[in-house]
Amino acid sequence: MKKFLVVVLVALLLGACGATETKEPKSVDSSEKSENETNKEETKKEEPKKLNQEIADTENIKATLISVEKKKDDVFGDTIEVMFEVENKRDDTIEIQAREVSADGKMVDEGMLSMSQEISGGKKADAILTIQSYDEGKEIPELKENLEMILYAFSWDNMDFEEEHNVKIDF
Repeated sequence: MKKFLVVVLVALLLGACGATETKEPKSVDSSEKSENETNKEETKKEEPKKLNQEIADTENIKATLISVEKKKDDVFGDTIEVMFEVENKRDDTIEIQAREVSADGKMVDEGMLSMSQEISGGKKADAILTIQSYDEGKEIPELKENLEMILYAFSWDNMDFEEEHNVKIDF
């Protein structure tokens, strides 16, 4: 009798564990979807200032300032993009960075700057300096008069190599 009771209890417990519950999928509210689609903010771009100005042509690198572009974005904030085409004439990989960036005679907060581009030996790449405020209430520079910076090239493989090239863009 004890065996019978144990078997019945085990069967009930296993039956209870195996119970399934079906849930109906939640429906998508199409009015929310269309509302979200209509509320998308578009990125507004000003026409980029095409410059094609040679910055440096040494035995190690050739750097050309291609363009400066202001982008307006209601979601992520306004940005300025400064594009350089850089050719690495060396055999080793180099890195290109922006240093000492100023706009209209005032230094730009380094927290707003982003530019670091690796370029393999014998290759070209677009190195883009992005100026963007990540802090609410902090505006990007207006760029009324000029933008100045140092284009810094160096190699992680050869610590003896580094070059600095002054860049000045008048508006």
